[in-house]
Amino acid sequence: MSARIPRPVEPSGTQTTRVVHVDVDAFFASVEQELDPRLRGRPVLVGRGVVASASYEAKARGVRTAMSFREALRLCPDAVVVAGAYEHYADSAGRVRRILEEFSPAVETAALDDFYLDLTGTERLYPNLEATLRRMQQRVEDETGLSVSIGCATSKLLAAIASRLRRPRGLAVIPPGEERRFLDPLPVEKLQGVGRVHAAALGERGVHTVGELRRLPLEALTASFGAAAGRQMWERARGVDPRGVAAPAVPKSVSRETTIVGGTIDPELLAGLWEYLAERVAATLRAIGRQARTLTLKIRYTDSYGAGRQTRLDPATNDEKALLDAAMEVFGALYARRVALGWVGMSVANLEPDRRQNDLFDSRANRRWYLDRGIDAVRGRFGWNAVFYGRGLELRRHYATKREGLVLSTPCLSR
Repeated sequence: MSARIPRPVEPSGTQTTRVVHVDVDAFFASVEQELDPRLRGRPVLVGRGVVASASYEAKARGVRTAMSFREALRLCPDAVVVAGAYEHYADSAGRVRRILEEFSPAVETAALDDFYLDLTGTERLYPNLEATLRRMQQRVEDETGLSVSIGCATSKLLAAIASRLRRPRGLAVIPPGEERRFLDPLPVEKLQGVGRVHAAALGERGVHTVGELRRLPLEALTASFGAAAGRQMWERARGVDPRGVAAPAVPKSVSRETTIVGGTIDPELLAGLWEYLAERVAATLRAIGRQARTLTLKIRYTDSYGAGRQTRLDPATNDEKALLDAAMEVFGALYARRVALGWVGMSVANLEPDRRQNDLFDSRANRRWYLDRGIDAVRGRFGWNAVFYGRGLELRRHYATKREGLVLSTPCLSR
């Protein structure tokens, strides 16, 4: 479904704000249907006690988010109920985000299934905005199996409303100058920040649409709803939303760690764990476009005694083999007691931008560069377990696996 309002002529010399909202349709339920093809085309409910997400097959029968399962199953008795697993949804959200980041470096994750992009100043790069958004929509579906609805406008508020009005698989572009015409006929509860209580109170005053709300003076709204809520309603009825797209700050360090249940002195198991930690740290560095100058290893013995050691990485790197080589050298000097280890951790710091040009004439470094990014691409599409180094196979004898990697004792390793 697509909607486009004719675009007015823009004054020369101005730069139009382009904010895009991407909303994954029926996110949790859609992920479950993608993971289990037997659920496709069937009504699916995800949650515990209340419905956290319902597939569109269930929504067509009247099921809504936050509805109790008793009521949902009364409306849709043949629905499949799935408790859900956060790590599956986090993985799918990460895959969607990585696709969006290829269109703009300014991507804000508002929720697992909710993204904002800033495309301001990209008129030359994307002269046909609607075609670009269609391409974005299709890529997400092709590479993740998930459908998304997209809205584009001059603010986050309008972009989010536009995308949600067109679900599922919708696309709406609200051109500059057409904000009022788009908003006025909408029910007041479509505005973010106007909940059922405020909508009911406005309804008692004969105010049912955004256009009717816009005609109320600011003083009347603040007197009825308070200074903050009243001003917010007054501004949003006019499409005013000063919030910009907030891209996440680049971290200053990256770390991964795990508890070893029962402890171990097995050199093969420990080597496998260091290799896995190095892979996870290196993959994260590449994902954020950084290289590390400093590597730190920390260990804790089963008698609670801990130790740590740091080394400088020269040159800076985000290659797992370089990290592992440095880590094994540090570990050889660090592990000095004949006591089992119960916890190990690896961290990198002194991060700097990834400067591949430093290695242009180093054939070995170039081979590693292409290999690392080839592995990233395979894992991004088929899951972490699609590729394992040799010691990783040894770890699979000790740990269960899931799409996002090994099931270790520290949840952060699943990220």
